Amino acid sequence: MKKFSLVFLLALAAAACSRGEALEIPTGSEVTVQKRDGVTVSGKLLEVQPETVVLQSLDGAKTNVRRADIATIALTTQPSSTATATPAATPTPAEPGSASAPASGSAVPTTGSADADARTPREPAADRVQEYREVRLPAGTVLPAELTSTVASDTSNVEDAVRGKLRRAVLAEGVQALPAGTVLLGNVTAAVRSAKVKGRASIAFRFNQIDLPGDGGRMAISTATVSRVAPATKKKDATKIGVGAGAGAIIGGILGGGDGAAKGAAVGGAAGTGVVLSTRGDEVRLGPGTQVSVRLTAPLTVRVPVK
Repeated sequence: MKKFSLVFLLALAAAACSRGEALEIPTGSEVTVQKRDGVTVSGKLLEVQPETVVLQSLDGAKTNVRRADIATIALTTQPSSTATATPAATPTPAEPGSASAPASGSAVPTTGSADADARTPREPAADRVQEYREVRLPAGTVLPAELTSTVASDTSNVEDAVRGKLRRAVLAEGVQALPAGTVLLGNVTAAVRSAKVKGRASIAFRFNQIDLPGDGGRMAISTATVSRVAPATKKKDATKIGVGAGAGAIIGGILGGGDGAAKGAAVGGAAGTGVVLSTRGDEVRLGPGTQVSVRLTAPLTVRVPVK
């Protein structure tokens, strides 16, 4: 391990040799690594391996950074240096009458004055390169979403596409990890129509991709399944049968007295039962704007810009 650390320190020192400096960063130091893709990773330097560098963040998490991906590495806390002011040299007064002597009563110009600085053209500042940091959303994080497409128990099929978006931003590690409006993509996992006698309708889906805004691109995610089941219709069915029996009893009583009422009730109840057996129960239909809470079942790491 000491051999790898020495080789790594010598490689880092090579970049500073042009300035005549020696760069030594021993393990245990707090460092900031600038990766070639713009991502910045900070933490304690734990190990220096032949292919990777191991850092430990404040929360104890370890991060492996490929040495081939490192652009620069530096100590996070730099020692302060106090510059020693050099007193200005006292100008030697010129001989009277010489070409360099100022006229009587005129002020001697001061080298490096504010007016001279104002007249010196400044070079335009170089374009600032946007830096990014990685933010981790742990498993169990809830994504507050709403549907932007329709799913239904009687019209959707398994593997049909489902779309949604975040209703509000999701925060992690003190920053906005996912902004509001971030698009979620998924598929229907189950769709069951309501039966005529028994069996309630149901629909289920889950999201497996997230479409980050801007140039973030799409990332795979793992979420729990969202499912909805139609309400039971037993009370409605009983009402249909009861209404049919009551109507039959009234008609039977008018036509045939007491016996007619009993027979009419039986006939009416049978008719109501037939209606129940010939009709399906309620379906489940979720349209755009339906609010759902989606829970991550695996951690998600995203890049966010450093402001």
